[in-house]
Amino acid sequence: MKHNFHERKANRIDHAKKQAKKNEELSDSLFEKASKMASIVPMGQPILVGHHSEKSDRNYRNKIHNTFGKAFEAEDKAKYYHDKAETIESNDAISSDDPEALAKLKDKLASLQKSQDFMKAANQCLRKKDKEGFLKLEMATEGMWGELNCPNNFGFPHYKFSNNSAEIRRIKDRIVQLQKIQALETKEIRIGDSTIVINVEAKPCADFIQFYSTGGNAKKTEIKWVQMVSNPGCMAAAYYQLCHLYRKTITHRLIN
Repeated sequence: MKHNFHERKANRIDHAKKQAKKNEELSDSLFEKASKMASIVPMGQPILVGHHSEKSDRNYRNKIHNTFGKAFEAEDKAKYYHDKAETIESNDAISSDDPEALAKLKDKLASLQKSQDFMKAANQCLRKKDKEGFLKLEMATEGMWGELNCPNNFGFPHYKFSNNSAEIRRIKDRIVQLQKIQALETKEIRIGDSTIVINVEAKPCADFIQFYSTGGNAKKTEIKWVQMVSNPGCMAAAYYQLCHLYRKTITHRLIN
């Protein structure tokens, strides 16, 4: 499958939820175990210093303390994974791996440019005290006119224009990069007995996994190093070439 972005995101959410449930159950189990252990010790019963039971009593109470500690640690882990699952689900950042990334970036760019044009037009109307013209603007409201027409907060401030312009430039750069990447075709780069394959669809073959696991010292066989088309992928391929030229051990791992 060419794009598995949504599948991988769903898998990450599913894994986080499973880990949250697993740690919740572990926390409940440990807490119940520690409570049962503690119920054996009479309330207010001190350690009998000098008695033959002193050592075993201290050890037993330490076990109770440690079991409660593990229960609270598991509870914290469960909360961490629960929050992680929610974060992944609610994350609306545009990933370059998303097959719809280019369309989403273009929509975001259009929205940012629309906001920039609105702020410029709004400030012009405010300087002219043209309320009627302001209210004709698509994004304008009566309440917004009152908020922007205050002496201490007149119009949209300069920093909003600057920040919005910077974001527009960033999104434009990302669109250009993605368009270049999508225009790339499958490439094979021969380096000695190895071949680097830059391909959107492929995964590392067994030969490369063996090559990497042996620190680059596997037998001289036909090895294909496969990487998804991306800027990091291309940079990693160049790094591999450089290492080969200088006869250095490959320690850098490409991540799909």
